[in-house]
Amino acid sequence: MSKTITTDAASQQAPDEPTKTKTTNWWRRIVGLVWDSVEGDPRERKYVQKLDTFLFSYICLGYFIKVLDQNNYSNAFVSGMKEDLELYGNERNFLNTYFNLGIIIGTVPAQLIQLSVIRPSYWIPACEILWSALTMVMASAKNVKTLYALRFFVGLLEACSFPGYSSLLGGWYGPNELTKRVAIFEQTTAIANMFSGYLQAGLYKSMNGKHGLAGWRWLFIMDGIISIPIAIYGIFAIPDLPHTTKAIYWTKEDKEYGVKRIERIGRGAPRKLSLQVLKKVYFDWHIWLFIFAYVWVAEAGFGTSFFNLWLKAEGYSVYQCNVLPTAGSAISVVTAFVFGIYVDRTKQRLLTSIFIQLLLLVSNIMLSIWNIPRAALFFAFYLSFAGAGSQAIVIAWGNELNGHDPNLRQLLVATGNMFTYTFSMTAPLVLFPTYDAPHYKYGYQILILAGGLGVIGLFLLRWQERFEQPKRDRLRAAQVAAESARAVQLDEESDRGARKDEANVTVESPETTIASR
Repeated sequence: MSKTITTDAASQQAPDEPTKTKTTNWWRRIVGLVWDSVEGDPRERKYVQKLDTFLFSYICLGYFIKVLDQNNYSNAFVSGMKEDLELYGNERNFLNTYFNLGIIIGTVPAQLIQLSVIRPSYWIPACEILWSALTMVMASAKNVKTLYALRFFVGLLEACSFPGYSSLLGGWYGPNELTKRVAIFEQTTAIANMFSGYLQAGLYKSMNGKHGLAGWRWLFIMDGIISIPIAIYGIFAIPDLPHTTKAIYWTKEDKEYGVKRIERIGRGAPRKLSLQVLKKVYFDWHIWLFIFAYVWVAEAGFGTSFFNLWLKAEGYSVYQCNVLPTAGSAISVVTAFVFGIYVDRTKQRLLTSIFIQLLLLVSNIMLSIWNIPRAALFFAFYLSFAGAGSQAIVIAWGNELNGHDPNLRQLLVATGNMFTYTFSMTAPLVLFPTYDAPHYKYGYQILILAGGLGVIGLFLLRWQERFEQPKRDRLRAAQVAAESARAVQLDEESDRGARKDEANVTVESPETTIASR
């Protein structure tokens, strides 16, 4: 039988932390090293578990279908689409370009709509349903121009997803919980790519030619069928934000607890955006410092996108071109999760991120040299997948550093995404042209430069953290003082009410007592 012991450590804690409750249950201690919602204060534990069950599960599933519908063209390309539609030029890169153009145009407007017009619980699932339908329509494409148009609109609708999911996570989870969850949510990218590879390989074997459709066309149809039920689930699972939630699974006590909890860790209530607020956000240095680190850390690992093209050039089968990259995706999932857990427990964001960038540096140097044994090239490509964890660290770091301003926090990833997708749109055309595949003249050398700039960005985030720490401490102390003042006021009002009730009590007289008998 397990028992819990509430310690007096509360008096030694930082003012922004809830009272800790230690448990003697051995399995909770062990699992708690990995996942925070199984150990600690029972009230906190129950609340975070409910949050994980609905919001976090949906975000992982939602991002899974987003990536599935975004990257399926790559599996289709090496599975017959190239030959069927005669795509022998730079069309593969243009398919990516049109999608990225939709993302770039739609990202910030999508966040403005989510902040000021339509609740995330309606807006994001609606976009998901529409882009899933368009993904299924791609199966009917007779030429590449149709695919260009469809890819653009899929990108435009998907623009709400990654920044929307990131801002929802940052709006509900605290600094000791956020990094590992962002890492897992991001790594549904790898899981989706693995799934897409296995799905395309299976469809190519079992469905190629069925009902007159090539295997690559069946991939688009199956992706849409998988996506729509998940989008419908989002309508019920997304709780919006703590101050505005109407989720059916929260009780009144849960809602009150959620607001106090998120304010205690320094996250402000959402405010509707105006032109003046936007001007304040974009004329402030905070967002641009974050974007500098976010973009270059992300782009240093861009080389993973070209693994399957090298496999195809080396003569591997369609099945192998789809399946072999999934091992890299598995590496990405494991390393990002491990790094996320480590950072949440130790707060060693800078050192961990620099270590990841060093792994990418080794990978990009090897790919730049290129004329090395095949086994070494396999190692270099697989090593590049280990770089995925640093972007999750930067996202969680940015949420913590800028959590006091909800509008700034909400626009961090949205604006950063505009720049990363701009790079993703132009880099393949300039640095990684299809006609140079699989050996690119200077693409990987530019990724080495991106990694160096990313390290500079990480040091700038560390400088911001140190520079603004006194300000954050003052804000949190003021919030704690305000909570204490409210508690005292409520106690005084309760005492006055009790005294008033006592004064109104009528003492029975002897005559009344006799009459009542």
